[in-house]
Amino acid sequence: MSIIEIISSARPVRPTLRPRTFLALLLAAATLCGCVRYDMTLTNDGRMTNVRKPVRSKDGTYYTIKTADGKTFTIPASRVVSIVPHGDTKSEFHN
Repeated sequence: MSIIEIISSARPVRPTLRPRTFLALLLAAATLCGCVRYDMTLTNDGRMTNVRKPVRSKDGTYYTIKTADGKTFTIPASRVVSIVPHGDTKSEFHN
Protein backbone atom coordinates (compact mmCIF):
# COMPACT_ATOMS: atom_id res chain seq x y z
CA MET A 1 0.00 0.00 0.00
CA SER A 2 1.29 3.39 -0.91
CA ILE A 3 1.11 6.43 1.36
CA ILE A 4 -1.51 8.04 -0.89
CA GLU A 5 -3.82 5.05 -0.51
CA ILE A 6 -3.43 5.15 3.27
CA ILE A 7 -4.21 8.87 3.49
CA SER A 8 -7.22 8.64 1.16
CA SER A 9 -8.71 5.68 3.03
CA ALA A 10 -8.41 7.29 6.48
CA ARG A 11 -11.60 8.52 8.08
CA PRO A 12 -11.71 12.13 9.36
CA VAL A 13 -11.27 12.46 13.10
CA ARG A 14 -13.96 14.39 14.97
CA PRO A 15 -12.73 16.26 18.03
CA THR A 16 -14.73 15.42 21.13
CA LEU A 17 -14.99 16.96 24.57
CA ARG A 18 -14.52 14.86 27.63
CA PRO A 19 -17.60 14.76 29.88
CA ARG A 20 -15.74 16.49 32.72
CA THR A 21 -14.55 19.29 30.43
CA PHE A 22 -18.05 19.75 29.04
CA LEU A 23 -19.57 19.91 32.53
CA ALA A 24 -16.93 22.40 33.68
CA LEU A 25 -17.63 24.67 30.70
CA LEU A 26 -21.38 24.39 31.24
CA LEU A 27 -21.03 25.27 34.93
CA ALA A 28 -18.80 28.26 34.14
CA ALA A 29 -21.28 29.58 31.58
CA ALA A 30 -24.19 29.20 33.98
CA THR A 31 -22.29 30.95 36.77
CA LEU A 32 -21.20 33.88 34.62
CA CYS A 33 -24.71 34.50 33.30
CA GLY A 34 -25.89 35.61 36.73
CA CYS A 35 -23.02 37.96 37.55
CA VAL A 36 -24.50 41.22 36.30
CA ARG A 37 -26.14 43.31 39.02
CA TYR A 38 -27.49 46.82 38.85
CA ASP A 39 -27.27 49.81 41.19
CA MET A 40 -30.37 51.98 41.35
CA THR A 41 -29.86 55.48 42.79
CA LEU A 42 -32.95 57.12 44.27
CA THR A 43 -33.87 60.79 44.76
CA ASN A 44 -33.20 60.59 48.52
CA ASP A 45 -29.58 59.45 47.79
CA GLY A 46 -30.52 55.88 48.64
CA ARG A 47 -28.97 53.10 46.60
CA MET A 48 -30.30 49.60 45.94
CA THR A 49 -28.39 46.71 44.38
CA ASN A 50 -30.59 44.57 42.15
CA VAL A 51 -30.07 41.03 40.92
CA ARG A 52 -31.66 41.76 37.56
CA LYS A 53 -32.13 44.90 35.55
CA PRO A 54 -35.20 46.72 36.88
CA VAL A 55 -38.28 46.31 34.70
CA ARG A 56 -40.25 49.46 33.94
CA SER A 57 -44.03 49.15 33.82
CA LYS A 58 -45.85 49.52 30.51
CA ASP A 59 -47.25 52.90 31.51
CA GLY A 60 -43.82 53.99 32.83
CA THR A 61 -44.95 54.92 36.33
CA TYR A 62 -42.95 52.39 38.38
CA TYR A 63 -40.07 49.88 38.35
CA THR A 64 -40.24 46.31 39.59
CA ILE A 65 -36.96 45.09 41.04
CA LYS A 66 -35.55 42.03 42.73
CA THR A 67 -32.89 42.80 45.34
CA ALA A 68 -29.76 40.79 46.09
CA ASP A 69 -31.44 39.11 49.07
CA GLY A 70 -34.35 37.89 46.91
CA LYS A 71 -37.07 40.39 47.84
CA THR A 72 -39.26 41.96 45.13
CA PHE A 73 -40.24 45.66 45.30
CA THR A 74 -42.02 48.21 43.17
CA ILE A 75 -40.64 51.75 43.21
CA PRO A 76 -42.23 54.82 41.57
CA ALA A 77 -40.27 55.91 38.50
CA SER A 78 -40.25 59.49 39.81
CA ARG A 79 -37.95 58.38 42.68
CA VAL A 80 -35.32 56.82 40.39
CA VAL A 81 -32.32 58.98 39.44
CA SER A 82 -30.13 56.41 37.64
CA ILE A 83 -29.72 52.71 36.92
CA VAL A 84 -26.19 51.51 36.12
CA PRO A 85 -24.36 48.16 36.21
CA HIS A 86 -22.92 47.33 39.64
CA GLY A 87 -19.26 48.28 39.91
CA ASP A 88 -19.40 50.75 37.04
CA THR A 89 -17.47 53.95 37.82
CA LYS A 90 -20.53 55.99 36.87
CA SER A 91 -22.44 54.43 39.75
CA GLU A 92 -20.41 56.59 42.14
CA PHE A 93 -21.89 59.74 40.64
CA HIS A 94 -25.48 60.85 40.18
CA ASN A 95 -26.22 61.00 36.46
